[in-house]
Amino acid sequence: MAEDDFFDNIPIIRQHHPTLGPDSPFDLAWEYRETPGESFQGDMHYALQMCIVIHGKMEVLYQDYRREYGPGEAEWTMFWEPHAFRFTGRRNFVLAVSIDIDFLGNCDPFGYGNWLLPFVVAVPVRYCPEDLAAKQYFQDNARRLFHLWSRKPNNWKLYSWFVIHELILKAADGIDCANTAPHPSDLAGRYRCIKPAIALVRNTQGRPPSLSEAAAACNYSSGRFGHLFREIFGIGFGKFALRSRLASAAKELKQNRHTVEDIAARWGFYDSSHFLHAFQTLYGCTPRRYQREKR
Repeated sequence: MAEDDFFDNIPIIRQHHPTLGPDSPFDLAWEYRETPGESFQGDMHYALQMCIVIHGKMEVLYQDYRREYGPGEAEWTMFWEPHAFRFTGRRNFVLAVSIDIDFLGNCDPFGYGNWLLPFVVAVPVRYCPEDLAAKQYFQDNARRLFHLWSRKPNNWKLYSWFVIHELILKAADGIDCANTAPHPSDLAGRYRCIKPAIALVRNTQGRPPSLSEAAAACNYSSGRFGHLFREIFGIGFGKFALRSRLASAAKELKQNRHTVEDIAARWGFYDSSHFLHAFQTLYGCTPRRYQREKR
């Protein structure tokens, strides 16, 4: 089976929506497994995510890229970016940090930090510590984050927020910008320019905003906006908006307060067959099965 076909057959059914906001711009989670796992687990997140292997090994699979990560190595995922993982070592211990993109870099009064860069460059060139000193640095700080979370001393969230940004800054500095084309070096500033379009997608129910409406919200022409959007996120606006609506629909399916048909209509899917096909393509199961099994 080809790599792409193999990835397409992995159910993306473990979507994680941490409770993020101004009072909690990040979320820490960890996973421990004593033995290797045989099968991949599909995953996709509403937030940016940084995963650091503290012990053991983790193999990560994207649509067209596969890599195994060892102790002290880090993996970065853009939001709504489907991927899959499995543990391949012994006593596997991985820390995952989810970050709300709206608050990323808010500890930088100068605006110099290229905070989005580690998440949005092409997957093969995303930063991963290579020398022993860099691996030890990430491993030690991952342990520090875990201990801050588990012990919760005074100001633990503030300390954690600074540690998270130190790790991101270290990763951004370690990326060879000459090999990151077509991604620009001022991604944070460019993201702020198209942020109104992101808000429009998140807050609009029913008929999804068109490319021209999203462009107008950002005071760009449709062509310029479409190019800039793809440059930053690596996918077109239409695909991004579809993933966003499906993520919102999936969240409501978990709550089990409305029928599948009502939820589909609330998020602009008035053709039930279109909703079924789009949902199954992204999540690997039907909406009814997702609602039944993922409550």
